[in-house]
Amino acid sequence: MCVLEPFSRVVAGTRIGDHCRLGQGCVVGGAPQDLSWRGGRHPCRLGHGVRVGEYATIHGGAKGETVLEDEVFVMAYAHVGHDGKLGRRSILANGVQLGGHVHLGTGANIGGGTLVQQHVRIGEFSFVAGGLRIERDVLPWSKIMGPPACWAGLNAIALRRAGWDAVRIRTAEEILRQVVRRGLGLSEARALLGRDESTEARVMVEFLEGALHGIIRPVA
Repeated sequence: MCVLEPFSRVVAGTRIGDHCRLGQGCVVGGAPQDLSWRGGRHPCRLGHGVRVGEYATIHGGAKGETVLEDEVFVMAYAHVGHDGKLGRRSILANGVQLGGHVHLGTGANIGGGTLVQQHVRIGEFSFVAGGLRIERDVLPWSKIMGPPACWAGLNAIALRRAGWDAVRIRTAEEILRQVVRRGLGLSEARALLGRDESTEARVMVEFLEGALHGIIRPVA
């Protein structure tokens, strides 16, 4: 069973899983704000257990589908742009604004009032502080603080909450250190990590292969 609070709206073409709660005045599956969209379908899909806060807006896809996976939490007044993908248990705090085609990995958490440029990717189990402007990709397992937005280390709290043991956490920390602290270019980092057979290294290599806008690094 789902709960739709007063004045919430679900637009045609939207699919919603079980046990979702849509807050008062929110709009799910609205038409995309994309100049290339010429009308027609704008699909949107919510998984199971998704919560959408009051007056939040989630736009359907212009070129594909907007997807919120299971147990995503979108708080009040937040916006998810067209063709976005929010991974399982990711969180948008109040007033977060995501441009089109923004992707969040599993367990990513974005603080209130943060603005994320279109096509940016936020890696799994990362944390982005509130009130920031994010124009580059955020590496998995990272903390981003500011302003201005800068890499601030491993998000160990999220990894422990996700059930990672100490060995996996140390592996993730070492991989981040190699990518960020050594000042390697993205191709150099991929080559270095390609010799590492750990699951965490494979996750990072795959992420770096899609880093078209560069990554957020520490303050020089």
